Amino acid sequence: MTGIAPVGKTLRPLLLALLIAGCASASSYRPAETTTIRDFPKSSAYRKQVGVLALSNFTPFSDAQAVAPFLTGFESGLQAAVADAVLLGADHSQAAPFLSNPPRLAGGDVDGFMLAEMARQTGMNAVVSPAVVDIRVHSRDKGFWFLKDVAHSLKIQAAATTYDAITGSRWALGLLADEVAIDEYQAEILRSGRVIELDDFDGVLEKMGRRLGKEMGDAITAAKWHASVTAIEDGACVIRFGSEAGIANGDRFSVLDGSGVLTGLDGRRYIVPGPKIGQIRIIAVTPHQARGVPDDGDIPPVGSILIPEG
Repeated sequence: MTGIAPVGKTLRPLLLALLIAGCASASSYRPAETTTIRDFPKSSAYRKQVGVLALSNFTPFSDAQAVAPFLTGFESGLQAAVADAVLLGADHSQAAPFLSNPPRLAGGDVDGFMLAEMARQTGMNAVVSPAVVDIRVHSRDKGFWFLKDVAHSLKIQAAATTYDAITGSRWALGLLADEVAIDEYQAEILRSGRVIELDDFDGVLEKMGRRLGKEMGDAITAAKWHASVTAIEDGACVIRFGSEAGIANGDRFSVLDGSGVLTGLDGRRYIVPGPKIGQIRIIAVTPHQARGVPDDGDIPPVGSILIPEG
């Protein structure tokens, strides 16, 4: 009597054959390959240029009390993490006006989409926005029964955001909280709005700033270098980066479509990098600007995204 083979052993070769045939059939319907921003390796050939917004102080403390030590630490941490980048601060004599007065949404948040557009026109890869969010007295009960007492502290919250100058999206968002112990007398003075010297206050703020600066710098270092076509002049694409950023005659850039815009549920807008539409070759360079032309085909439109080749 002939035995019946297990179903798995009988079907396995057939299923394998169908799987292989299916894969072969599907491949004939696969769309043509396109190159997107994900397909380009990170390039270290060019220096990033980073705008730093004026520090926002949302606390009742004056800028001299809260901003100065935090900003000292923030700039130190940022510069250490992006040693090769050019930092363009709001306090520079030729700083772009938007670094001191960035565009904001109706709710008061920075408008990343408009900020990115302004940054591209000024020749920036990214923009960093530091902020001291809150400083307030906090009191809590401690101990129990007849040993019960009240402990006071000054709670500090700080934040920083790095915006991509191409898409308007966030490369990084950092939030930090810390506190400084104070006594009851100091708590009362601070609650009344009067100025008081605290031994650890400046040190804590500077430390928080340095840590957030490093976080933003690490995100900038990890990101790809890219630029965009900001104008068309005399048949050439104008780029707001030049020899200071490391661009030289003969350099080549792939061109990606930059016309796509995504609107989020909260109304925020972002540029969506599209597929590769061509390439350009640099033919003229100044310290802060370069011009490029395509080897063949049409000149890419304003807003096209440029990615280093090689």
